[in-house]
Amino acid sequence: MKLFNFVLATTGPTLTNLKILSRYAYTATRHMTPRKLVNMARVEWARFRGSEKVGGFPYVLKIESTNVCNQRCPFCLDRDRSKIDDDGRGFGKMHLDCFKRIIDIMAPTTLRLNLYGSGEPVLYPDIYEMIRYAADRNIGVTISANLSVFKKENAEKLVQSGLEHLIVSCHGASPETYDKYNVGGDFHKTQENMRAICDAKKRLGSRLPFVDWQFLRFSHNQHEIPKAREMAKEIGVNMIRFINPNIPPEHKEEWRPRRDDEVADANRGEGAVDASPGVHISEADQAVARGERIADDKNRPKADVNTCSWLYRSIFFNWDAGILPCCDGTTEPSHDLAKFTGQTRQEFAEFWNGELYRKLRNYANFRVPREEMDKTYTCAKCIKPHMPFILYERGFQLPKKFEKRLLQTEPDLDAQRQRWVEGKDSRSKHVIGDL
Repeated sequence: MKLFNFVLATTGPTLTNLKILSRYAYTATRHMTPRKLVNMARVEWARFRGSEKVGGFPYVLKIESTNVCNQRCPFCLDRDRSKIDDDGRGFGKMHLDCFKRIIDIMAPTTLRLNLYGSGEPVLYPDIYEMIRYAADRNIGVTISANLSVFKKENAEKLVQSGLEHLIVSCHGASPETYDKYNVGGDFHKTQENMRAICDAKKRLGSRLPFVDWQFLRFSHNQHEIPKAREMAKEIGVNMIRFINPNIPPEHKEEWRPRRDDEVADANRGEGAVDASPGVHISEADQAVARGERIADDKNRPKADVNTCSWLYRSIFFNWDAGILPCCDGTTEPSHDLAKFTGQTRQEFAEFWNGELYRKLRNYANFRVPREEMDKTYTCAKCIKPHMPFILYERGFQLPKKFEKRLLQTEPDLDAQRQRWVEGKDSRSKHVIGDL
């Protein structure tokens, strides 16, 4: 396992990934204190060792202010939003008092707050008070918004709220391409509102928030990348990023952006795109990882895998105070690990290192056979704890310490590899399409 492991949720060209990490680095330097530094070191040491217990608190919080959204993006984590209302969590917004209590408990060791989830944060006026409350407690605050229902007369209010980083989800450089993914949005309003916020920053002489246009790259909008760059420059945003989203298997043929030389052209030298978040494979061997080519046993392709860092660095609070290990599985309350009811810091520490979290960290560190993973929890259905097993099955050579651990966990893995070669059979069938 690498000492420095910063795995992003989406894949993108190398320079784009560095741009994302630069914002976390900025937050860390701006809000670091001796106590936060010690906490971060303890967390990273536990992650590096793959420990069940963590000697520190999560230093990146994700809090869902609301799951109500004006758009119906096809591949949103909660894309089947009827389930939310019919037999799931329901729609709503976090009570301000609950939000403040979470911040009070977590602020001493928190560097960054991602104040968004499945909804549109700017729909409710409380968002400005939430941002200010966290910012006043030395936490860098980020929101991700589509801005198509944002009122541009609130631009100065947003700039003065203490917001550090604004991610704008606008996935096209024309109404035609935008409408295909940002279903229910308004391309022209989104552009106007981005401009209004950038202009408000100039009027107020403020460097923040850092305005970050996020452009999900698909086959239908990839040709607009050069146009989007020019538009971003003209509007005055600080950065535009082109990233590959996680596309459901049944839609990959239609939506997946072009690869190889075509992607390289579109990236304009920004670097190659990894096969999947946290997986490092040469471009030539990515076809083996996807199951499109059988590996040569005599010259096994090499791969490296980063373990999930969410269970060490981060935690997710739903709008109704349900707690999840990450932002996946937010639709169903049955996935929650617990409920935040105003626990003390000591009570949270006991939960953070309790039996359930220790079990999930063993999943993340490949110490539990796939067949024994409890699918009640999203970690068991996530691709990350399955990835090294899948790659080993497909003939990849992994770092020796990983291979040793995998074979201790599933001693019949070599026989499983043969089953893959003969019949494309894997124990990880339920997540295989996410590779």
